[in-house]
Amino acid sequence: MKKTNQRIVAAVGVLTLGISLPIVSQDSKPADTPPAPATPAAAPAAAAPAAEPTNSVVLTIDGTAIMENDVREMMISRYGRQLQQMPPEQLAMAQQQMQQMILTDLISKTLLLNAAEKEGYKATDEDVAKEIEEISKRIPEGQSFEEFAKSAGVDIKRIKEQIADDTKIRKLIDVVTKDVEKPGEEKVKKYYDEHPDEFSQKEMVAASHILLSTQEAADETAIAAAKAEADKLKEQLGKEGGKTFEELATAHSDCPSKAQGGSLGEFGRGQMVPEFEKAAFTQKVGEVGAPIKTQFGYHLIKVTDKKEAKTTPYAEVQEELASSLFEQAKGKEVQSYLTQLRSKANIVNPNQPVTPPGQSLLPPNAQEPLPNEPPQQ
Repeated sequence: MKKTNQRIVAAVGVLTLGISLPIVSQDSKPADTPPAPATPAAAPAAAAPAAEPTNSVVLTIDGTAIMENDVREMMISRYGRQLQQMPPEQLAMAQQQMQQMILTDLISKTLLLNAAEKEGYKATDEDVAKEIEEISKRIPEGQSFEEFAKSAGVDIKRIKEQIADDTKIRKLIDVVTKDVEKPGEEKVKKYYDEHPDEFSQKEMVAASHILLSTQEAADETAIAAAKAEADKLKEQLGKEGGKTFEELATAHSDCPSKAQGGSLGEFGRGQMVPEFEKAAFTQKVGEVGAPIKTQFGYHLIKVTDKKEAKTTPYAEVQEELASSLFEQAKGKEVQSYLTQLRSKANIVNPNQPVTPPGQSLLPPNAQEPLPNEPPQQ
């Protein structure tokens, strides 16, 4: 059960602070594939000489302009790291898709901010200082807020303006959602009973391996040689003064996971080929079994951790689940309010692209964004 973000602004996708950490998801390993190693991130493409960035109007909402810099700022905040590591052939398409998602959020932010200011909501210096204090707690030790902001290329004044905007929107949302009631225990229990998958943990194993590949073996002699090499490596383990499993994987494995000492991370049933899965789920933690043969070659497998299948009891999730359902209900109320605002708004050129395809919004020296709570799914 994932924790719910208590800030409804983030819950409806309106991330107004340009300081949230980007989230990078890892794809699950498909069934009937070799134990897949973590693929090294592509090196950032060399930056071409950067032209002076423009800052024209992308669209207007009831006369309020959204500028290229607004989109660029949020692009760097959310996706800076991913974009810098992305292969050039994927960059243009991904960036255009990201821009459209960001424009949708900026429209929502502007609608809410305009409504908040129309209702007279304000942000005091104390409000801003309190938020900066909270952000400072998440900054790496040894750096001040000012130092970290400078290293990230973010202007302090701009941060304070964004915090003030967030504060006004939150005050508006508090009023919009004031009549939303907390769910009673009967509703919470009903949700728990009807969504068992959300509270269950499947059996999982974390393992490392050394692969002696036979995929290019020309004959039975080459296959036998791979088996003999696997047996030889197995014998070396545990010998006094001998190398560790991780060292042997780094030196001898034919799988790219050797860069991580053979680590494959955590996986469940159905994600590895059957022979590999059977060995991994039956071995004890810390144990290295006899070499096993798959279609990819011979593997030495070391199990590093196991998690048994279990269902989290209702009593352990009741409080968090009640809070989550409460936040979801408030989020729906805000979405309904946003729909009303948008239906009355005059939005000009909502689909105008920010940059031509193939050109990057990222400045060449874009750095890590400031830390903030990541949005919860």
